[in-house]
Amino acid sequence: MIDTSIGRWLPFRSRRRTPESFRPRGTSSKISRLSARYDAEVDAALQRLWPKARIYHDREFTRDRADFLLVVRGRGVMIETKVKSDPGLFRGSTLPPLLDRLQRDGRRLVVLVNQGDPTPARDLISTKLGDKGRILVWSGPHHDTELRQAVESLLQQTTRHA
Repeated sequence: MIDTSIGRWLPFRSRRRTPESFRPRGTSSKISRLSARYDAEVDAALQRLWPKARIYHDREFTRDRADFLLVVRGRGVMIETKVKSDPGLFRGSTLPPLLDRLQRDGRRLVVLVNQGDPTPARDLISTKLGDKGRILVWSGPHHDTELRQAVESLLQQTTRHA
């Protein structure tokens, strides 16, 4: 008897992609993998630095909501993560929808970039959020001190959502 199943004859057909492995629109798979890994590392850092805090994750990809909400001592700070594949300037071109929403809501924001020079984005954040926004390069536990200082400085602001 002859095997007529084409899947056995074509080796590339045997690797079927599941819906979970499809690449999100508009991003490369390399960036998607880096982003997922970076978010996990940031989550671990937040848990390490504020073990009693509540950390909420936004699992859905949107440009106008931050990736994390960190609630420490009853006060919230939004955390947005950005992954760059090169060490060049980070201009923050994807930030305006988020900044506009947070400006309306009066919320605090810390943007974490894995590498690069965030100076152009710092100017953008300062223009939109004033002293309610911070941006810094965080690429691991050796940057935890800067992360703690940025979040704590925002938490110390006295007015609600200020």
